[in-house]
Amino acid sequence: MSFSNIRQSKSIPFFDQEESIINTLRNGGKTRDISTIRYTVRRAKNYILLLFAYISPLNKIRIQYHKWRGVNIGKNVYIGMFCFLDNAFPEYIYIEDNASINTGTMIIAHFNVRSHFKNIISPTADPVIIKSGSIIAVRSIILPGVTVGVCSIVSAGSVVNRSVPDFTLVAGNPAIRVTSLRIDYQQE
Repeated sequence: MSFSNIRQSKSIPFFDQEESIINTLRNGGKTRDISTIRYTVRRAKNYILLLFAYISPLNKIRIQYHKWRGVNIGKNVYIGMFCFLDNAFPEYIYIEDNASINTGTMIIAHFNVRSHFKNIISPTADPVIIKSGSIIAVRSIILPGVTVGVCSIVSAGSVVNRSVPDFTLVAGNPAIRVTSLRIDYQQE
C-alpha cells in the first residue's frame, strides 16, 4: 500500500512548556486547532497507547495500538517491541506494506526547539515514510522528513537524517550509503 494522503510539513510553535500544566495543554490545543479538553484527552490516550504498544509481546497488538494512535500502517508490517514512534505527531508516520521496524527503533516526526534557536532552525512536524519492503534494523533512529526507499535497509544503530533511495543499504551516524541492493521485489 502506498499512501496517497501524505501530510505536508507543518510549522509548530517553539518549545512552549509552561510553568503551569494547564497553560501547556492550552498551547497544545491551540497548535492543533482543537479545544484544551479534546487535546488533553487525545494526549492522554496517545500516551497510554504508546506505552502499551511499547511493551506488548504480540506484533498484531502493537500494530493496532499504533494505528489507534494515528500512525499510518500498511499490510504485513512488523514493529518490534520497545519501538518509539513519535509521541506528539504519530499521524505524520507512514509505514507501507511488508516493512519491518525492529526492536528499539525510534521514529521522530517533529522537532521543536527553544526560541533562542529561531535564527538557525524552525520547529516543524515533517512526515516520515518507510516504503514497502524496507527494514529498519535494531536501535536505529529515523529523523523528521526522512523517506526510507522501497526495499532499503537501515543498518543497526544508524541515525538517518536524510532520505534513503530505493534498494539501498545505509549505515552509521549519520547514515551513509554502503551499497545498492539487488532484490527482486514485487509490490502488491
